[in-house]
Amino acid sequence: MPASSKVTAAEAAIRALLDGGAAGDRLPSEAELAELAGVSRVTVREVLDRLWYEGAIVRRWGAGTFIAARSRDASAGPFRRIYVALDDIGSLPGQIDASGRKASLAAFAVDHLVPPAWVAEALAPERLGADGKLWRVTRTLAINGAPAMVMRDFLPLELPGGRLNPTELADLGMDLPRFLRLNGARIVKYESTLEAVACDEETARLLGREPGAPQLRTRQLAISDTGETVSCAELAFREDEISTTLVRAIGG
Repeated sequence: MPASSKVTAAEAAIRALLDGGAAGDRLPSEAELAELAGVSRVTVREVLDRLWYEGAIVRRWGAGTFIAARSRDASAGPFRRIYVALDDIGSLPGQIDASGRKASLAAFAVDHLVPPAWVAEALAPERLGADGKLWRVTRTLAINGAPAMVMRDFLPLELPGGRLNPTELADLGMDLPRFLRLNGARIVKYESTLEAVACDEETARLLGREPGAPQLRTRQLAISDTGETVSCAELAFREDEISTTLVRAIGG
C-alpha cells in the first residue's frame, strides 16, 4: 500500500475511535493503534500529529493521548485543512473523503497559452515552448457537490521525463507532486503568497460567486531538488466551503 494510502487508512481508523468515544477518553498506545490499523508506529505518529494540530486530541506528556472536547460536529461546516506534511501535499481530496465528505471535480480544462507575467518570471525560459507558451490546467474542486476551490496549474510542456500529458490531472487520484515526480521532477518545497483580491469573472463563474467580490488567492511556486521552479499554481477558495488553519507547534 502506498505511504499516503496507509496514512489515510490509519487516520480513518483512529477517527472512528474518536467518533465512538467521549471527551476525556484515553486512546490506546501508539503500538496498539499501529496493530489496530495495520500500519507502522511512524504512520500512527503522523496521524496523531495531524489530529493534535487539528485539536481533536489532547496530549498529556507522561499520561497519554486523550479525546478532546469538540465544540461542534467535525463533519459540519466548512472543510478545515489543518495539517499537511510536505510529502502528502497532493492528498487534499483524500483528506476531504476521510472527513466524511465527498471530493470531486466540478470542472476541468486545459489551455496552451502565454503565461501571465508572474509565472513567466518564475520559470526558466527553457521551460516555455518555442512560442513562449505552456500548459494551464484549471480544476474546480467540489466538496459534496459544492464548488470550493479553483486550482490553476501552470506547467511546462515537458520535463526530464518527457512531454507532459496534462489531461492525466483530470483524475483526482493523480496529485500534482506525484504527476511531476513521474515526469522526472522531485518537488521539495512550495513557496506560497496569500493575497486578498477582487474575484475575476472566470473564477466567479467556477465558484458560483459575484465578479468583483472579495476573494482569497494563493500564488504558489513548486521548487525541485535542483533549486529550480518547475511549475506555478494559482488557487482561489470559497471560504464558506473550505478554510485553512495554520498551526505553529512550540517545542518543549
